[in-house]
Amino acid sequence: MSEDHRVLTGVASFGVRRAGTPWVAAAAAACACAAVSLVDPTRTAMSPPCPFKVVTGWWCPFCGATRSASRLFRGDLAGAWHFNALFVVTIPFVVLAWFEWAQPGRIGLLDRTRRLLGRRRAGVITSMLVGAAAWVLLRNVGPGAAWFRYPGS
Repeated sequence: MSEDHRVLTGVASFGVRRAGTPWVAAAAAACACAAVSLVDPTRTAMSPPCPFKVVTGWWCPFCGATRSASRLFRGDLAGAWHFNALFVVTIPFVVLAWFEWAQPGRIGLLDRTRRLLGRRRAGVITSMLVGAAAWVLLRNVGPGAAWFRYPGS
C-alpha cells in the first residue's frame, strides 16, 4: 500500500485504521446538545463559573453560549441572540469547519476557502483574536453592554 493511499484512506503506516476523531468530536457535541436540550441552564447551573469572569468581572466571548444553545433548541432565536450573539453567528461556520474536517474535499467551496485562508492563516487568526477582543469590549463597556451582556448573574 502506497503512502499516498494510506493518507487518503486514513490508514496509519502500521496498517490500523485511525480513530474517527471528527466523529468522536461530533458525538461529544451531540451529548452536550442533548444535555442542554434536556436541562434549562437558566434555571440550573450546568457548568463551573467562567474563570475570565471570576478574575476580571467581565463576560468573556463564550459567556452565555450554553444558555444561547438552550434557547436555540427551544426555538427562541431572539433569546439565543440575547444570551450570546457571537455564538449564534459562529454556529454555521463551526458546522462547515467540522464538515471539512470530517469529509475533506467533498465541498468545492470549502476547498477554495481553505486554500485562500491557508495562505493568510496569520491574518485570519489575528482577525479572529481582534474580533473576540472587540466582542468582549462591546459586551462589557458602553451602549452595547445593555443588549449584548446576557442577563445572567
